[in-house]
Amino acid sequence: EAFLFDPPASPLADADAAAGKGKELHYYLSFRSPYTYIVAERVQALADAYGAELKLRFVLPMVMRGLPVPRMKGMYITKDVAREAQRMGIPFGKIADPVGTPVERGYSILPMAMEEGAGFEFCHSFLKGVWAEGIDAGSDDGLKQIVERAGLDWNRARSLIGGDHWRAEAEANRAEMMGLGIWGVPSFRVGDVATWGQDRMWIIEDALKG
Repeated sequence: EAFLFDPPASPLADADAAAGKGKELHYYLSFRSPYTYIVAERVQALADAYGAELKLRFVLPMVMRGLPVPRMKGMYITKDVAREAQRMGIPFGKIADPVGTPVERGYSILPMAMEEGAGFEFCHSFLKGVWAEGIDAGSDDGLKQIVERAGLDWNRARSLIGGDHWRAEAEANRAEMMGLGIWGVPSFRVGDVATWGQDRMWIIEDALKG
């Protein structure tokens, strides 16, 4: 069988490429998750390859949901992501941790970006900015750079910062994810098939082919 991801890549058969049309690929993500960043372009490529609609399902980071993340675990995650990023040729390492206000600022703009059809572009711009370019999303100068290179209007985006309009959606996404038996991101769902982890995308690809 031909798979794009994890098993060695090989050309898609026409039937495979058409299999995902009409399906939705739900991508549970967090702006504070470096794994969310390094898998982002592969998720978009997978949706595009199978003609599936990519649904961005943003959730608050674990530490902003009251879940403990020991310092040792945080250090391991950073080192593991650095290894994976190097293996895949993805820029990583100039980090401006967006935990707290920067994440909230980003999430206040994300629904607008999604409405304008630039949700993925904004997500990737934010994630690359904070995990590979050292951009401070807590500053107006930093966030403006992130917003504008995603093709969005900064003045409109800036007017949304500080609002709580995004919180209900983030909570609904978290509740659905937890209901699937998944507590962390990045996670993915196609129909009834759900999985966690940037190294398990072949499971989702199999669901798109089915």
